[in-house]
Amino acid sequence: MSERSVTWTRPIQDAIRVDRSKLALVPATRCALGIAIPLVVGDLSDHLLVGVGGAIGALTAGMASLQGTYRSRVKIMAFAAAAFAASAFVGATVGRLEGPDIAVTAVWGITAGLLVMFGEASGVVGLQAVIGLVVFSQFSFSPEQAALNALWALCGGTIQIVLVAVTWPLQRFPVERAMSSDAYRLLAAHLRSLASDPSDLLDPGILDKLRSALVETQPWGDRAAAAAYQALADEAERIRLEVAGIARARARLAHASTIATPTEKARALDAASDLEEAIAASADLLAGVAAALRDGRSTIAHSEDRERYRAAIEHLRSLAEFAEPSTRATLTHAVEGLTALAGQLRSVTQLTAVAAGDQPGAPKTTESTAGQPVRSRSQPSPLAGTSGGRLELVRANLTRTSEVFRHALRVGVTLAVAVAISHLFPLGHGYWLPMTVMIVLKPDFAATLSRGLGRSVGTLLGAGLVTLLLSALAPSPAGLIVLTVTLYAASVAVLRANYVIYSVGIASLVVVLLAFTGSPAPSLAADRAFYTLLGAALALAAYAAWPTWERTHVVDRLADLVEIDGRYGAALLHAWADPAGVDRAALQRLRLAARLARSNAEASVDRWLSEPVGRKPASPNALDAETTQGILAAVRRYVWGALVLHGQLPSTGPVRPDLHRLGEEVEEAMAAVVVALRTGSAPTRYPPLRSTQVALAAHLSGAFVQTTTDPTPEVVDMVVVSETDLMVNAVDTLAHLVGVGPRSKADS
Repeated sequence: MSERSVTWTRPIQDAIRVDRSKLALVPATRCALGIAIPLVVGDLSDHLLVGVGGAIGALTAGMASLQGTYRSRVKIMAFAAAAFAASAFVGATVGRLEGPDIAVTAVWGITAGLLVMFGEASGVVGLQAVIGLVVFSQFSFSPEQAALNALWALCGGTIQIVLVAVTWPLQRFPVERAMSSDAYRLLAAHLRSLASDPSDLLDPGILDKLRSALVETQPWGDRAAAAAYQALADEAERIRLEVAGIARARARLAHASTIATPTEKARALDAASDLEEAIAASADLLAGVAAALRDGRSTIAHSEDRERYRAAIEHLRSLAEFAEPSTRATLTHAVEGLTALAGQLRSVTQLTAVAAGDQPGAPKTTESTAGQPVRSRSQPSPLAGTSGGRLELVRANLTRTSEVFRHALRVGVTLAVAVAISHLFPLGHGYWLPMTVMIVLKPDFAATLSRGLGRSVGTLLGAGLVTLLLSALAPSPAGLIVLTVTLYAASVAVLRANYVIYSVGIASLVVVLLAFTGSPAPSLAADRAFYTLLGAALALAAYAAWPTWERTHVVDRLADLVEIDGRYGAALLHAWADPAGVDRAALQRLRLAARLARSNAEASVDRWLSEPVGRKPASPNALDAETTQGILAAVRRYVWGALVLHGQLPSTGPVRPDLHRLGEEVEEAMAAVVVALRTGSAPTRYPPLRSTQVALAAHLSGAFVQTTTDPTPEVVDMVVVSETDLMVNAVDTLAHLVGVGPRSKADS
């Protein structure tokens, strides 16, 4: 593996970048109301400290409310509120007993670390449980007092849950609108990027996030609108595939212009320009769809985009009339693709109107179904899956080689050390140390480093300055309430947009909440700064002592990617060999599995590149950064060709037996690459793909030349020639990068 230093620029860039698309203004308003209610009620009833206890519970449940969608969101909040309250009771009971406090915190940390195996929402529940334990461990209560304080915290969490539930009827599909709008906005941006990079691929996670959000629809929502959002997700998938074919047609025209006669070159360039215009018009229309979905509007101003699109198609048709056969086939294919895309765009605009409540031609809601909950598949809960499946997952992760198990032990041991240190130092608010450790320590190095820097900077700025400010101003309870609500709203709003700003807000908020018990001493600012820096250092030291480096897994992620793409590409070629006998559902499942594998591999490479370099290679089959990036680039080219073939797969057509052989050879070649990746050697050679593809191209091109002047039936053959050429080139590149050589034709 080539030497490289730790990438410090990325955490710094993350610290200063605010992703405005991730600002959560509406949830922030709701959460702020939830924390304001117990504070105001407590102040008016002269039980302000009881209100503070409720506000702390509301803070916890409010943070958990950013997970899930509808019923699942309520379940997650209930788990988080209950876990926090129970942990607060335990912490307040044993917190002053050093031995039990250390032991209980270790158990809580290990449990919270294991919960990440069930997903992000479960990790949030575990985090809140540990925070409840360590925060309330600073108090020394009798069991009765501890139970009463836990009850107030649970009541505050319940307020947040009620606010979430009662807002359902007041908003029209808020989650579906937001996620669909984001997906179409990013899809429009993807279309625009094709002008500068024809091989660009849409982020594999975008449509997956939309699908995940639509697993559970709004309770008591209109069924026609719910179905419209589901259909919008389907159309986004179809548009992505159709545009892939159109962009590839543009690339073929651009290539043809470099080798054609002057007249044909001008025609090809003119046609490529038309395709660019059509794609740009589509992007503008989809951007309008995204805006309409975001605002809940039913109308989209797209007449100009539609006219640009229509003009491009008409001009392409006129160019095809006089083009040479090969160019004419590409133009015909492009026109067919644009015609199909036009239908999808029309469908999207109609579905947008249905989703907004304007339902011409949409299924009507009958009296027997109006106002009833929409039936939908259930969203995974914080502990998702069947009981048997959960137990199997737990057993699989209770091994020393499990990343989750290593993370859990790392968290538990580090928290125990942090609590022990906090008992040793005669400084105020020692809970700040284990709380920092729990927040900073993540399963991967990059996130731990980023959280450590963000938390340190945020606490130094927030807790330090606010402590000094409150000490100097000594605001009234009303002033503290206003400040608390404001800081909480700001923290929730920026949580996913910028972690450093969130850390500033949340650290300041904790200081303000504690100020209800008395004006904080200026010396506490230094104590909190010390504990925060020490906690971040402990988390990083724990990771260095027993790391889970991504470099030990990145090769396996790449091998998984190549393996599933080999199966997907082979299945596509077999499907084209006999379109009538295709199991399209199985083919779709393979495509989704390949997309997930690409998302996992790209995320793994991204984490690996953020890690420091070890003195020794992670494993005998370790790759350098350049080779790894080359593998991802080659896979993207392969996927581009596969997506075009998937999108253009006909429902019927002639049998093409040569494609069966090419499919088998592609799968065998990709399997050889997988072996080389997993073992670090190349014991096998791969089939002569290029020879097979050239023979296939010659056969299909020969059949094409013998046809009449109407090339439409043979256009699909030209698509096969073009995309198999791209896929074979990508496989050859992958084999070259891992050192696998081709067999000679004679050996085959």
